[in-house]
Amino acid sequence: MTNYSIANCSRGSRFFFVAFLLLFAMSAVAKEKPEWRSWPMGDRLFASVGWFKPKLDTQVGISNSAGNLGALINFESSLGLADSKSTVLGGMNWRISKRNSLSFNYFKLDRSATQGDGITITIGDETFEPAIDFPIASFFDIEAFNLLYSFSAIRNPKHELALGLGVSFQDLSFGVEQTPDCGLPPCDRKSEVFSSTAPLPTLNARYQYAINDKWIIVTSLGWLAVSADLASDEKLSGEIWNVDAGIRWKTWKNVGFSLLYNYFDVDVDYDKRNLKATAIYKYQGPILGINAYF
Repeated sequence: MTNYSIANCSRGSRFFFVAFLLLFAMSAVAKEKPEWRSWPMGDRLFASVGWFKPKLDTQVGISNSAGNLGALINFESSLGLADSKSTVLGGMNWRISKRNSLSFNYFKLDRSATQGDGITITIGDETFEPAIDFPIASFFDIEAFNLLYSFSAIRNPKHELALGLGVSFQDLSFGVEQTPDCGLPPCDRKSEVFSSTAPLPTLNARYQYAINDKWIIVTSLGWLAVSADLASDEKLSGEIWNVDAGIRWKTWKNVGFSLLYNYFDVDVDYDKRNLKATAIYKYQGPILGINAYF
């Protein structure tokens, strides 16, 4: 059994910690309403919870002990993971002042499958041959937490163009395991498991257009390209694209709905001595959200 780990972080705790900080800071904001608070996009606090059903495409490779990466394995077509799954995501935006805002969002998606018939695959030093009596069990879990500061270069009652700098925590875990047929006593289980968590800086742009007081068109673009030496023998490189586009409907004063389409693309490479790992995963699909305004 092999286990690789870049960092250990408490799953989910970052989301609730930052939410508490934002709500605490809100209590210190003066109650006077400046002129921009009457604009369609003038809410001090915006929170959203959404239903997300993305289409998924996942490819992974881990090198053997000699440092050879080999072919990438597709977790959907080769290992039977679902290529579409529903989940819930959440986010919050706090407008500190007319042109400054702080936002964060949280997303988590876990998948697992058991494959009893398929192709033979090699990950790391282990070779897995699926069979009905000795199936391959696999999992791929994503937990993403993003914190972003934005400055509105253009902001008026109809238009807002904001540019931002953020940090994205991609908590990634995946693995494959199998108990082979080798007689009695039972053999040791074959297993290759990889996990990583790294804070990655992102550049972001957001444009919003208010059709009227109730309908707002929203678009956003996030991008990251990084190549970093984490230590003398450890290197992380990769690229992230995150695109949203859709519309929000402020149905009542403090409650509304939104329909967005999200596209997310990650390509990450990790090198440490003889270990090499590559993860390429994409998800895209509609987000139906319910929003609260304050």
